Amino acid sequence: MRLRVTVHQKVALGISFLVCGCAIYLLFRSKTLNIYSWCSALGLSSFIDTLRIWVRNWNIPDFVRFCLPDGLYCAAYILLIDAIWHKDKGIIKIIIILLVPLVTISSELLQLFGKVRGTFDIYDLVCYSFPLLVYLSIICYQHYTVKMQKQACV
Repeated sequence: MRLRVTVHQKVALGISFLVCGCAIYLLFRSKTLNIYSWCSALGLSSFIDTLRIWVRNWNIPDFVRFCLPDGLYCAAYILLIDAIWHKDKGIIKIIIILLVPLVTISSELLQLFGKVRGTFDIYDLVCYSFPLLVYLSIICYQHYTVKMQKQACV
């Protein structure tokens, strides 16, 4: 069985991940984040304030509030870049896809060793790593099945 996801499905899933990550930021994080000024510029402040009032008593875990959005953004990046470069099978595509996840993972690890400003969080590291590991696993599986199909034809 070959795992097949269309370009449209990758785009839809990537946009969904972005929307979910933004929704978590907008509803449950401090209003000092840049995303609030962007929404204000779009005239969405009163709408967002109304939504924040509706969910103010929701008790969501810190993991969801602080770590999950970053993982969703990372997964969205991978999916959208893969969709944009869907016809390309070369190494440049892989490098571009790996770029953001590897930078975020490296940054988190450098925080652990005090080489980059910030606070190391194992959950951030997991959220950055998980989408990349899933993507690489799928790519390896696809290459493996193609190789097996070619060998079966010989």
